[in-house]
Amino acid sequence: MTYDETQSPTALLPLLGTSVERLLASAITLSDDDVRAPSRLPGWSRAHVLTHVARSADSRTRLLTAARTGTDLPQYSDEAQRQREIEEGAGRPAAVLADDLENALHRFLRAAHDQPEDTWDVPVRWLGGGLRPVRGAIGSMLREVEVHHTDLGTGHRPTDWPPYFVMRELATTAEALSDRPDAPAVVLLADEDKALRQVGDGKGPQVSGPAAELLGWLTGRTDGTVLTVDPPVPLPAVPAWRS
Repeated sequence: MTYDETQSPTALLPLLGTSVERLLASAITLSDDDVRAPSRLPGWSRAHVLTHVARSADSRTRLLTAARTGTDLPQYSDEAQRQREIEEGAGRPAAVLADDLENALHRFLRAAHDQPEDTWDVPVRWLGGGLRPVRGAIGSMLREVEVHHTDLGTGHRPTDWPPYFVMRELATTAEALSDRPDAPAVVLLADEDKALRQVGDGKGPQVSGPAAELLGWLTGRTDGTVLTVDPPVPLPAVPAWRS
């Protein structure tokens, strides 16, 4: 798919809808024992991941409501609220977790579909991000769904991420890392478009490979073993990804 960032964010809804249904198809296969098992995120069970995605959807529905109504509804009151909601929800049975996830994601999809077009640039209060336009809600929800689907450890890998999502996130992740003092200086070269994406001052090694593998490595979802480094030195360490 192609998507111009000046378009209505609702152009992303078909892609998000497909990603949501794939995540839900994985969630409903999990037993009570499965959801108690560790996820791929340190310290989190699969139940933590499922609860996090559900509450992330609800938080973005709040932002859409805030933009539509002019009400001061922050994404979360603070980080403590976000963490508390995840911990409180992670002890529930698998069927309850799956139903909660489905309801929360479908509420968000309906709200986004019905959002008035003239509200997408209304600034709302994002957790840790201050006032930013609500138009980021759909793209960031797509990120939450795809990456945390991988974190469930049910077989959904970065190579399963939608190509459009991969290319979009590869660019934004490289840009975000450039603002972090703990990020290494590297140049990324994706096989698909051969575009050079610089992280930091660009004086570090060139890391090449499929775009999904590059993004998987940058976000800590793969170990980068299939990537090529020039000159041939060990892959530099990347800081923890911030969702």
